[in-house]
Amino acid sequence: MVRFDLSDRYRGEIDEWVRFAFEKKVKRFELDLSSYNVSCYQASCYPLTLQALPLPSSISLTSLILKCVDINEELLENIISNSPFLECLSLGDSSSLVHLRVAGPALCLKYVEIIFCFSLESLELHAPNLLSLKYSGAKINISFVNIPNLVEISLGGEDLPYFARKLCGLSTHFSKLQMLELDVLQLEVIETKMERLKYPIFSQLKQLKLHVDTNSTASLLFFSRLIKACPSLYRLALELKLASVNPSYRRKMVKARSRHYSLKVVEVTGFVGQTVDTEFCIYLIRSAIMLEKIIIKPCFLDARGSAYENDHVEVEKAGRERAEQLRSKYCLGDKLVIL
Repeated sequence: MVRFDLSDRYRGEIDEWVRFAFEKKVKRFELDLSSYNVSCYQASCYPLTLQALPLPSSISLTSLILKCVDINEELLENIISNSPFLECLSLGDSSSLVHLRVAGPALCLKYVEIIFCFSLESLELHAPNLLSLKYSGAKINISFVNIPNLVEISLGGEDLPYFARKLCGLSTHFSKLQMLELDVLQLEVIETKMERLKYPIFSQLKQLKLHVDTNSTASLLFFSRLIKACPSLYRLALELKLASVNPSYRRKMVKARSRHYSLKVVEVTGFVGQTVDTEFCIYLIRSAIMLEKIIIKPCFLDARGSAYENDHVEVEKAGRERAEQLRSKYCLGDKLVIL
């Protein structure tokens, strides 16, 4: 892999590299033209065209990764249909895709990732061997035609409430789903849009990963109905980013009444001991009858890696103290691991 900081004036050279790679029948092709500190969607992207990429009748690709590369659906669908061995497709920050169809009964495609392609309006998936789908971006219409082997889904961005409302009608497509990952950027907005949603039963789901951005006045018990809809859930991981911490804020904690008989491992990253995270941990401790391990990582994730990280040492300390209180109050002993 070779990395250069290239601008648009190097388009001719990039075209030659692309042609050379395909002429040599490469199996893994990755073209990443993202900038170090500028969003690709706001910057100019390299346009991959048929002139730059004259396609052979059969392509040897097993993996195609394009970041900050503009490619239209006609060319992309041509590549997919002429790549009988393609297993991985990853697209990021392409502004030319509008209606994408990933279809074919003979497709070997197993992994599809589409991130921040904000012009995309619809996605059709007809891929019988597809195992994993990751989508984050604007609201789009996702059509599932034939995905009987899908075991992993990762969703984030504006599409989350829209997709969740369609879950009941799509539940037959997810009979083998084992891992669900949700990236929730604004919990309050998502909660309002999904308040009365009735979740289907995800009978095979073993892992649930939640990445949540919210504030210290929110409640994570919003996710309790989703957890209840996963009777085989074994592991739950929460990554919590609080916009701010208010040590003086307190509210009465809600006691969610439910029981879960399969959940054995819980991991909470970003615990600071506020009502929002303490309430959720207590709910999990009480409801998970077979709980074997709860791992708590006290830290203020919103400041992690920033110039303000050292300003939140006391916040992390308070989180550790609060976690220790959970150990003694609920007799957790070695079940609780504080990192």
